[in-house]
Amino acid sequence: MAEALFGSFGQRVDGLSLMNQLEEQPKLLRVAAYVRVSSLSDEQEGSFDNQKMHYTQLIRSTPGWKMVDIYVDQGRTGTSMDKRPGFNRLIRHAKERKIDVILCKSVSRFARNVIDSINTIRELTELGVRIIFDKENIDTGDMTSEFILTMLSATAQEESRSISENINWAVSRRFERGEPVFCRKLGYRQDAYKRWVVIEEEAQIVREAFEEVVKGKRPSEIAREFIKKGYEKINGRTDWSSTTVRLMLLNRDYTGDVICQKSYTECHLSHKQVANKGERNQFLIRNHHEPIVTRELFEAAQQALEKRKKPNRNKKANRYPLSSRIECSNCGGTLHRFICRGFVRWRCENNVKSKELCPMKSITEATIMEAMQAAFLQRYGKTKYVYDTQRMEKDLSRAVSARDLSYNRLRLDLEKILLEENITLINSSGTESASTNNKLEALACKREEIEKELKVKEEWWQRIDQDATFRDTAQHKLQELEGVRDPLKLLQKELEQITFLRAWVVRVKTISPMSFCIKWIDDQETIVDLRGGAKLNE
Repeated sequence: MAEALFGSFGQRVDGLSLMNQLEEQPKLLRVAAYVRVSSLSDEQEGSFDNQKMHYTQLIRSTPGWKMVDIYVDQGRTGTSMDKRPGFNRLIRHAKERKIDVILCKSVSRFARNVIDSINTIRELTELGVRIIFDKENIDTGDMTSEFILTMLSATAQEESRSISENINWAVSRRFERGEPVFCRKLGYRQDAYKRWVVIEEEAQIVREAFEEVVKGKRPSEIAREFIKKGYEKINGRTDWSSTTVRLMLLNRDYTGDVICQKSYTECHLSHKQVANKGERNQFLIRNHHEPIVTRELFEAAQQALEKRKKPNRNKKANRYPLSSRIECSNCGGTLHRFICRGFVRWRCENNVKSKELCPMKSITEATIMEAMQAAFLQRYGKTKYVYDTQRMEKDLSRAVSARDLSYNRLRLDLEKILLEENITLINSSGTESASTNNKLEALACKREEIEKELKVKEEWWQRIDQDATFRDTAQHKLQELEGVRDPLKLLQKELEQITFLRAWVVRVKTISPMSFCIKWIDDQETIVDLRGGAKLNE
């Protein structure tokens, strides 16, 4: 080792002295911010943007601070952690020692559930992560007791409960005055005076449904007829289902009468909607609006539906390794699993409704499995029976980091635009010239494009997170291969299991009954045609 190092101007610098100088340099604090608004209203949209701009500028301009990220949840409730992907990603990064300080507007923005709030803050404190709440002027790194924070969290939860009760009270008073809540439904729209007005073109469809069910047709048969005739639902789509038709036939609003509070929110923390079976008052408002069907026709339809009603067995929906991961390229629908004559098959949800919507035939699970194995051999196979296990392990370990890299790139682009918007506003000195407004509009358009891309990719990133169990199990299996006498035999056995392949395969798109597109964890694709092999698109 050289005894001395030389500085940029030629002077001799002792190696130990240089190391001491480096150690004495202050370490930059890695700072992140958490921003949440609970609705998508224009007013809160502005608050959402302002908070992001504020924290971006604050962190970038504070000496000794290093920007990590702005973690966001827009239109998300604060009483549940499960429905906040931005918050969960923040906590995961904190556990991975990527964050030193978290900034948040208030305790209520962080969480309105006392138990979640205290447990999360306690866990982060043990990891050495400080949380600074602006509104309450609290820094968890300086606290000697949890009492104040517990009280504030309890206040936030109580505030959420109070808001929920106030809303329920206001809605009940509204019902008592004979003012039901209007929800867009086929056949009606609400005018400027909040009156329910009949849309005759849609009303004809409603009447036809009631008349057909009384004649003896099942909701599934009516749905198929509506698809053939090209009738549109309120969302403009034509993919009618038996459930859609049944719900329409059960809706008493079509008689001109309205029953209010048919369901209610069970708890302000869970936000779970439950059917009102007498727990709360119900309100019947007769002759509220112009009817589309007579009460006699409505009651006859209910009797017809009751005759065909199947017993409710409360069967819980099963989840399989490929559930919600097989997509039909013909119509964009999701394939669902069923068993026919002892064979497991997957069928497009739109094909189930009607062949008019999607002609794609059902596919056996064995065929899908064969396609996944062929794609796996194309991607990781060295020869027919030898696989590149090192690359397999590397892809599994890099899955989350690659996702984070993609996210961070978009976030950095977004931060640059937010910062530029801030600078433009500051330089304008309150004057709104045409050039300033044009620049702000251009920046806002760029920001919206990036935010739109973030939302599109968020679904893909959530899938990667959901597959963590498959990846952990596969990594464990690969580690076991290193200690066995015949690893190839064991690997071939594992490759016959869908759960093992799912560690690398995120989605399967059906092009035809024999042709598939396999989407991998690194967002690459392999096209597989079982009649002609596989083609890797990388």
